[in-house]
Amino acid sequence: MITRMTRTFTLAAIFAFSALLWTSSASAQAASSNTSGVPQASIDKITNLLQASGFPYRTTSSPTVWVVHFTGSHLKDIKVILALGNDEDSDLVIFVTVTEKRRMPTTADFRYKLLKMNHQFDQVKVGLDRDDDLSVRTDASLRVADVTYIKNVVNQIKNASDEIYGQVEGDLQP
Repeated sequence: MITRMTRTFTLAAIFAFSALLWTSSASAQAASSNTSGVPQASIDKITNLLQASGFPYRTTSSPTVWVVHFTGSHLKDIKVILALGNDEDSDLVIFVTVTEKRRMPTTADFRYKLLKMNHQFDQVKVGLDRDDDLSVRTDASLRVADVTYIKNVVNQIKNASDEIYGQVEGDLQP
């Protein structure tokens, strides 16, 4: 009788302990991600990298988006956006909206010029975003990013955006 009672008690204790571990593990996972599903560790890492970079960044209303403003030779306000996502292969998107759709001509010659620029620049994409605005962007992996990488890629996006704007500025409508 004692053996049967001991076995029942032991099984009940194991079950209760397992349930407690599962519940605390689920709570820890929920606490380590924000509502966007991006792990808090990723948010902390990009914040630390931006602080170490010395860039004058600011946060936004989203906990996964940061902005760095620069003044260019052609584009007076270069707004570099850094955004975190859930994709492990390219969870960091860095981009600049160079000009809005309404200012761009819809000619084949202008689109051809943009297509040639896409080939001209290394490691960045020149294209139209989902709103058909002209943008320069790169997708990166935060997992392998360090301060030097962040500085280089932000500067590359900034410089390419400024140069591209200089090349299309004469074609743009007011």
